[in-house]
Amino acid sequence: MANTTTSSAQKLQGSSLSQLLSTLVIAAIIAIIQITIFVIIRKRFKRIYEPKTFLGDIKRRVKPLPSAFYSWLFTLLRMPQEDLIRTAGFDAYFFARYLYVHGLFFLCSFVVLAVILFPIYTIDGKGESYDKHGLDILTFGNILPLHSSRYVAPLVLAYFFIGAFLYLLYTEMKGFVRKRQALLSSPIYQSRASAATILVTTIPEAYMYEDVLFRIFNQFPGGVRYIWINRNLKDLPEKAEKRAKLMEILEATECKLIKTAMKIETKRRKKLHKEMSSEIIEETITNNEQHTIHNYIPEKKRPTMRTGSVPVFSSLCFGKKVDTIRYCKETISKINTEIEMAKATLHNYTPINSAFIQFNKQIAAHMAVQSVLASIPLAMTPCYNDVKPANIVWSNLKLTYYQKKVRELIMLSATVTLIIFWAIPVAFVGILSNLTYLTTKLTFLQFIYNLPSVLLGLITGLLPTVLLAILMALLPIVLRLLAKISGIPTTDAIDRYVQGSYFIFQVVHVFLVVTISSSISSVIVLIIQNPTSAGTILAANIPTASNFFFSFLALQGLSIASGVLLQIVVLISFYLLGKLFDNTPRKKWKRYFTLNSLNWGTVYPLFTNFVVITLVYSIIAPLMLIITGVAFGLFYIAYLYNMLYVSDFPNDTGGLTFPRAIYQSFTGVYLMEIMLAALFFMAQDESGLQSAIVQGVLMCVLIIITLGVQFVMSSSFDPLTHYLPVDAEEFSQLKISVSGKFAWAKMAISAVSRPVRSAYRTGTINNIDDAVIEPYDNTMENAYMHPALRDRQPIVWIPEDNLGIASAEVQSTRTSGLNIAISTEGAWFDKNMNIKINGSPPDYIEMLENNAFSRRF
Repeated sequence: MANTTTSSAQKLQGSSLSQLLSTLVIAAIIAIIQITIFVIIRKRFKRIYEPKTFLGDIKRRVKPLPSAFYSWLFTLLRMPQEDLIRTAGFDAYFFARYLYVHGLFFLCSFVVLAVILFPIYTIDGKGESYDKHGLDILTFGNILPLHSSRYVAPLVLAYFFIGAFLYLLYTEMKGFVRKRQALLSSPIYQSRASAATILVTTIPEAYMYEDVLFRIFNQFPGGVRYIWINRNLKDLPEKAEKRAKLMEILEATECKLIKTAMKIETKRRKKLHKEMSSEIIEETITNNEQHTIHNYIPEKKRPTMRTGSVPVFSSLCFGKKVDTIRYCKETISKINTEIEMAKATLHNYTPINSAFIQFNKQIAAHMAVQSVLASIPLAMTPCYNDVKPANIVWSNLKLTYYQKKVRELIMLSATVTLIIFWAIPVAFVGILSNLTYLTTKLTFLQFIYNLPSVLLGLITGLLPTVLLAILMALLPIVLRLLAKISGIPTTDAIDRYVQGSYFIFQVVHVFLVVTISSSISSVIVLIIQNPTSAGTILAANIPTASNFFFSFLALQGLSIASGVLLQIVVLISFYLLGKLFDNTPRKKWKRYFTLNSLNWGTVYPLFTNFVVITLVYSIIAPLMLIITGVAFGLFYIAYLYNMLYVSDFPNDTGGLTFPRAIYQSFTGVYLMEIMLAALFFMAQDESGLQSAIVQGVLMCVLIIITLGVQFVMSSSFDPLTHYLPVDAEEFSQLKISVSGKFAWAKMAISAVSRPVRSAYRTGTINNIDDAVIEPYDNTMENAYMHPALRDRQPIVWIPEDNLGIASAEVQSTRTSGLNIAISTEGAWFDKNMNIKINGSPPDYIEMLENNAFSRRF
């Protein structure tokens, strides 16, 4: 998704109505083109636009939408939002709800505020005499000093608007907690092993024994079922990673070698066709000895690679040169043996200061993480509940309490520094976009006019856009890396950290810098010329920054939302990059069967920042409300379609990213109140005296009220967001009347567990309870072991060929005595030497077991 910065803001600030309309026309044209292409090709490329109708978990599949040009949209909008819970999970459901309720609220607010504020701002305002024109006359800054009494209207409406918005946030959090508690209490959730498992960190050395930990944690209700003490596996995880890389190299090399042999054989047969009859050719081929790779590739021309302790150096020219296939086979075999030995002698590895504790009852896990577990200060803290094996950052489990705190301090400092100094590369991009302007000031740059006009246009137009997109794409990656380095032990927690830090970046760079810098040069000049009117000048010019955001949000809502539907990058990468780089059966299988997913840590901040911008300018420039409302509506349609039909969400957190987004919306409320208070305090009458002091004071009072509301919400809902209350089991068994005191609870549970109502639902699950998985089986012993120990031995997968080379390679490997498995099942080269597959990898049975095992968590 496109982002913006100070440089692009300054370029667009002061947009007139005609400029906004120009932006809308261009964005609308882009949107129409993208949507038209999407509608035309949607049914042709089902793997891109409707993969969940035939791929993925069968319980989450959906029925295809109608093929007609527009009927798909009406059918999509008629589908209940609750369908997302089954098909995409709670995270997707609450994200869609966030877009829906905010978009609807902004549209309704515009109807009320515009009717009242537009006449107040425009009638007998400053107008042309104060250089106010276009969209500027619809803002707070257009009120004449003569009409300072009009400031009462924005104050009163601000109270009503903020009150309504806070009530919206309260009701949304209340609804979230109901559904969250219903989820935690549901049989499908309680059947997962992760629901009753906690991660305990910084355990004292004296406690690192199973019997000691059992005695401590067995005091909780139901007692302990399993204990996994984490151990220092030394270089075993690195060896497992090396094995995976060598597997990929081996499969790619085998495929390349077989394809080369097929090309040689094809050329040989073409030559024979010219020299002999077809009968003689067949006889010659039939009488040939069994085909092996040695018949086609001499020993000295076999593929080689360099090895060494430093991968970068060894890959260049410093490592030992070895035969790629033989080296990979021997090394994989050696690693397989070492991992098997490690499993048999696990007790020889030194324990580290963390462990997983699984209870017989879910409530015990929630009680344990909220308890003081050790008499030793800073020991056995923090604890984490609902930890899934697939989401664990294993390298962070051995850190001590002080190591974590030092890393957290370093991470915080690095994040703040990054947010502040990220403006430097962004400023460079802005310089590129204004290069032609700089040439008037810096004459030595005028040589660029000697460049071809096309190249000059690319440098000043396309290049800045590409560089800006790269910069914005790199930041979340850097933030995620910082979070991992800080010692956060789960990917869920890392995602929530990125959500918070990326939101701060968005607010600082996309909103605050733009607003503060808007028209700054002209403001400074005016203040220097008339210093006694500084307050009036600032009050009149700050609202004009909204003009940029009109164009920005309009562009986002039209062109970017339609781009989310079209997925042009995904389309190109799937068919073009897949054809270029998928050179093994496994790569082809992974590309086809792996569905895209959304990263909530980077998606949410974009929209919470839109909410912040809209709230700040809702009273100052009410036109912002309808633009954002429409934009959110378009984004809602685009993401609803993607979440239902395209994206998969294997690691659902139960909606835990939603409360953070709700509380981030408070940032917009505070900034709105601060800006309005500042504008009121700076407002002056015709005599140059402050004319809205009372309004400014009352806005300060509203800030205090907002703080109180957030404190009450946080105190009320935060514990219920993360933990199951002690009365949960008793409460769920009550026969609650819908008309009774606790009717809300029954309705919340019904929203989670009722059948999906849509006529377009497929599959056999009629109720969430039908999908209960047996909670424990013989795989539980290894459930929370390190993946290097838990994962089964992989099988090399190569395609069959018409020469029998792959079969000979399989037979040769099986009789070599190496501890390595290889197969050609379900893969082959066709007559055009393209790899085809009609099944899953040979180790997919194990993968299915692991996937089913993962769903227990």
